[in-house]
Amino acid sequence: MPELVYDWRNRLAREVRRKAIHLSGLSVPLGLIFLGRTATAAAIALVLALSLFLEVQRLRGRISLPEVREHEKTRVASYIYYMAGCLLTVLLFPKMIALVAILFLALGDTVSGLAGSMIRDCDVRRYPADLPGAPSSGAGAINWRIKPMPVLAATFFACILIAILSHPYTGLQWPVYLCGAAAAAFADGVAIMIAGHSLDDNFSIPVLSGAVMSGAAWALAA
Repeated sequence: MPELVYDWRNRLAREVRRKAIHLSGLSVPLGLIFLGRTATAAAIALVLALSLFLEVQRLRGRISLPEVREHEKTRVASYIYYMAGCLLTVLLFPKMIALVAILFLALGDTVSGLAGSMIRDCDVRRYPADLPGAPSSGAGAINWRIKPMPVLAATFFACILIAILSHPYTGLQWPVYLCGAAAAAFADGVAIMIAGHSLDDNFSIPVLSGAVMSGAAWALAA
């Protein structure tokens, strides 16, 4: 039992450190509010370009970066997908929808990560598909993995709370928020695996929730 408690505390501490960095993404909604869409997109693009340079150096072994997960040591790290997802969301969707979608990423995914740190093997995108009991991941194989229901529920309700708190400013219709929260929880909690690989949720959460909210807003306005 002490070993289990120690392991859980270590996993939680690592996730807290990672999500503290993750919360820096709140600068994007603030940028949309105070700087506008064009300036915010330009700033994200600049930071992404600099980050890509650093990522190339890291993958070549020339530098090391803090809080890089074990499975990211030889592949592109999540923060690149995070910024790419934010940039695409700002460029593609209306300002208020983009703002909410990125809040779902910055805050909703943080809640998911902290909840998931309490459950073993909850990172459905990390573990190889040939683990005991996992579906085959041969060439061309398509399957999916789903996070435990408590984590999915925590993500969904966190996004609902984000919607409630942001509603006085964003002013979207409630069905739009509900569709976006469901899409964010799906993007976070369901990994569609193609030949053992899945799209990073730091990219799919804002893009999918933004697309679904845009579709819902269009349908309600029709």
